[in-house]
Amino acid sequence: MEELSDSTPALEAIAAAFAALGQPSRLKIVRLLLSAYPKGLPAGDIQAELGIAAATLSHHLDKLRQVGIVAAEKDRQWIWYSVRSEALRHLMDFLFAECCTRNRVVDPEAVVKSDRPSSTAPGCN
Repeated sequence: MEELSDSTPALEAIAAAFAALGQPSRLKIVRLLLSAYPKGLPAGDIQAELGIAAATLSHHLDKLRQVGIVAAEKDRQWIWYSVRSEALRHLMDFLFAECCTRNRVVDPEAVVKSDRPSSTAPGCN
């Protein structure tokens, strides 16, 4: 994933990453891999946990790998997949750069200090 900037290539990379995440199965894969961070999981475990057909899972993992959200590492006969935390941080930084600095749509202190479980970020309406 490229440096955080407003250049066209950087924005295209960010848009591609968000597009890759804009599919329910891929979001489930990323959430599962986050739960196994930093080690990750072999493809077979991901398949068993999510019940996704092998060919479909391979397609989703490849798409996430292409945009830099997921890393793949071969270990003997298995391929282990893990989330690239720096890629997710980059996406979050992109979103929060505008809403938490210049416009203060979301108070960054409220996000950091919030300990309430929620499916949406505190302060987001």
